[in-house]
Amino acid sequence: MFVDSLVDRLAEHPGQRMRFLSRDGGTLVKTYAEIHDDAVKLMGELRDSGLGAGDLVGVLGPNSYEWILADLALLALGCVPVAIPAENRSGAAQIGGLVGAYRLAALLLTQPLPDGAAPPPATAVLTDRPVKLDPVRHADAPVLPPGVRTIAFSSGTAGTQKGLLLTDDGIANTVELSARAWQVTTDDDLAIVMPYSNFQQRYLTYLAIWTGCAATVVPPEIMFQAFKAVEPTIILGPPSFFELLHNRVMAADPADRVEKGRGWLSMYGSRVRLMYTGSAPVPPAMVALFHELGAPLYELYGSTEIGWIAMNVPGRARAGTAGPPVDGIAVELGDDGEVIVRADRPQVVGYVYEGVETQDAVFLPDGRIATGDLGVMEDGFLRLTGRKKNVIITRSGVKINPAELEAGIERALPGVRAMVALPDGAALLACVVWTEDLGRAAEAEEAVQRLNAGHEPSHRIATTIVRPMAELTVESGLLTRNFKIDRGAVTRAVWRSGDR
Repeated sequence: MFVDSLVDRLAEHPGQRMRFLSRDGGTLVKTYAEIHDDAVKLMGELRDSGLGAGDLVGVLGPNSYEWILADLALLALGCVPVAIPAENRSGAAQIGGLVGAYRLAALLLTQPLPDGAAPPPATAVLTDRPVKLDPVRHADAPVLPPGVRTIAFSSGTAGTQKGLLLTDDGIANTVELSARAWQVTTDDDLAIVMPYSNFQQRYLTYLAIWTGCAATVVPPEIMFQAFKAVEPTIILGPPSFFELLHNRVMAADPADRVEKGRGWLSMYGSRVRLMYTGSAPVPPAMVALFHELGAPLYELYGSTEIGWIAMNVPGRARAGTAGPPVDGIAVELGDDGEVIVRADRPQVVGYVYEGVETQDAVFLPDGRIATGDLGVMEDGFLRLTGRKKNVIITRSGVKINPAELEAGIERALPGVRAMVALPDGAALLACVVWTEDLGRAAEAEEAVQRLNAGHEPSHRIATTIVRPMAELTVESGLLTRNFKIDRGAVTRAVWRSGDR
């Protein structure tokens, strides 16, 4: 089994290391030999507490050494780690309820409870060693399909957080494919920024261990300061990771943009050899600018259900597309343009907890998987055009893809983010534009009117609302933890509140 062997794999590169940076500037460095020994020790404590193969064990808390150590130890024991989204963390009562809600045998916390409260039953704090707990056995615990080794959750933009059943073979395939496509060597250092409760960050850690390269875990709040110091070689992140440089360059005097932009690239460190972005619409102009500056920024596309679907790589890339399908993936387009995938080794075999009722609409009977994304194929490259669930249907039955309208606004107004919707009870389109400078309100409205002139009446935006970029955060609820705009949350916060 692949994930079971990760702890043993650490011993093959004992001198390699992982770094864990904290928001206060502290750094914890652990060699692979130390991580191996710590994982073996934790395995013994968990085993002595009664945990074993097949047990569902939750892990909850912000990124830390304790988080990944627990994950590795649980996988090696044959337990099934359940990566609880960090937003579930509050008081002892709510945390205690997670054990029952997810039918966990136990719950491991990476930090002490607020106010020093005692852990609820079947819960342990990983900073309090040795770990001691009394597992709970639930008569209605879910029966998992063969090969399932961990459970992660979707970002919840549809109002629910699906529990995704990830398989050993699917995880191994994603790691192996990434190692080949990116030509990972022991000289590399993978940057890990997003929460460990997102499966992509855990898989990057597995990739580092499997290939024997280094990994550095950086809080998003300090990533640009940290990148200069820690010098990662491979960075994956949403477009917001790279928009800062793009916006800064575009605001500079045109005569100085390239020279200044090359200097500003140092915010990502001087060793970076691959930058990948996806998970949200990527402005083609941003990718083109990075390439003009000599920076290796590429787009890619994947989902937790499948793994990587399409990927640009050096020597075979086209800006504005997600790249050609990766090995083991066949892409076809439905009648409505939906991207439908047949994967030789998909990561996920189904859902658990919330989302089960949607399973048959995603995992089709003939083995294909419906992504919910819209796209087109252009000379073997996949270009994404939006989300199927976001398509707006007007009262007259006209279908509108808001992503295409939003992309037009963002091209016309570099440095902004936009969302187009049909507000509740309205018959006309409206858009929200977020900007660092609220003085651009008139500019935004004028740009939207110019774009309207090129659209059919049904696709014209009647109302433009300009909001401060500072409110567009995960903490405000307007972004998911994958940094995607939560359309439902924006609708509630902007239109339903009447705060315009």
